Order: sequence, then C-alpha cells, then structure tokens
Amino acid sequence: MLVASLASGSSGNSYYLQSPEGAMLVDAGLSGRRLLENLRAVGGDPALVRGVIVTHEHRDHAGAAGILHRRHGWKLWMTPGTREGVGDRLGKAEVEAIGAGSGLIAGGFRFEFAATPHDSREPVAVTAERGARRCGIFTDLGHPFPGLAELVSRLDCVFLESNYDPGLLAANPNYRPPLKSWIRGEGGHLANAEAGRLVRDLPGARPRRVILSHLSLENNRPDLAYRCFTGLTAGRAENYGMLTLVAPRHDPLRLSEVD
Repeated sequence: MLVASLASGSSGNSYYLQSPEGAMLVDAGLSGRRLLENLRAVGGDPALVRGVIVTHEHRDHAGAAGILHRRHGWKLWMTPGTREGVGDRLGKAEVEAIGAGSGLIAGGFRFEFAATPHDSREPVAVTAERGARRCGIFTDLGHPFPGLAELVSRLDCVFLESNYDPGLLAANPNYRPPLKSWIRGEGGHLANAEAGRLVRDLPGARPRRVILSHLSLENNRPDLAYRCFTGLTAGRAENYGMLTLVAPRHDPLRLSEVD
C-alpha cells in the first residue's frame, strides 16, 4: 500500500492510494490540473486511478470530482447526503452510493466508512485496507466523538486533522465570533491539542505514522501543530517509534509505503 497527500487544508484536499491493482483518490478539492500535477509529482499514475471517494460536499473536498469524472471517466463514490449537497456541480455524473458502516472494494483496496459529526450533509471518515495494513483519512472530524479513538487505534497510518491553534483562532480579526464558535464547536474542526491527546491516550502500538492534516491557513502553522502534537505524544514516539509528519497545504507529500 502506497499513500500520499496531494494537498491538505482549507484550500483543497486530496489523498492518493496506490496498489499493484490500481489507485484511488480520497477527495478532489483542488483544480483538476493541479491535482494531476501533484499526483505525477509524487510518482503516481493517472492511468491507474479507478475513481474518487468524496468524504463530504464542501468545495475543498469535492470541487474537482465532476471534472475528473467527465475528463477521465473516473468513478465517483459518496454518500447520498453528499451527493445531494454537491448538487449541480457534478452535472449528470453517475455516483455510486456508500454509507457509514458499509464497505467498498476498488483499486486493490477494501474501504470502510465511519460517520463523523462535521457540519455537512452526511460526512464520512475513510479507512483503506490492503492485506494486513490499514490507512485512514480522518479529517473534518467535528470533535473527538465516541468511537473515534477505537477507529484510529486500528490504523497503521493516519492522515489526522489538526486544524487550528486556539490562541491564533481567538486573536484572528478576520474571523467573526460565530465562525470562531463553529470551528471550536462539535461540528467544526479538531484543534492541535485535541489531535495530540487523542493519539496520546490510544491503547497499543498503532498508529505507527501520523500525518497532521487539514491545517488552517490563518489559524495554525505547521511548526505549531508539530510541536504541540509531538510534545503530547513523545512517549509513543519513544516506545513505539511513531513517526509524525505534517501534510503541506498546496504541495504533495511524498508517496510512501504503509508499513
């Protein structure tokens, strides 16, 4: 199982997974041209892509799904609520339905889906499994909801939301109080320390690799997210060799094997 972040943040999100049988995208929230450029930059092959799983309807996750379907014939999978939320942006594209608790086999992977409380129609977190390896795309989580820790503890690798620093958010003059409350609320996003505490308190040795993802442009910085998370999870790094990375906003993060 090879995985890469093609872009991660409020400007656009997409994750690439490759196996000997094919490849899949989870989300397509940047322009079609940029997505393909970043995909090739990590050594991926568009000809291998079987389709796109869209986690929810927000443009930074679904924006290019229709274009990619029309231009490349890639299949689209999303929940009925997400399909309704995307609306006319997909044109006449055929969509195959997925749902929380359901499974999908595509591109050499078995996918599982879990509902999240993020403020959208019917959002899901995605787990991809191949052989004994499991990788999760767990962004736009709302808050550390019941059952989240168990899901993450079953993963070898996870792209985990670490969206904002509370101090930067509170001091941001460009965000009105209702928006700040939404971000901090149960349907918003995970703060750096929430991500750190979640992983710190997990049982067992998994995950072995955490890629902090979906960082806010104005309310976070890669160095802040990294320091906060690694400070809270230093024991897991020492005891289990857990590796922490930060996914870049616009540029891809290298294609690497999940081990």
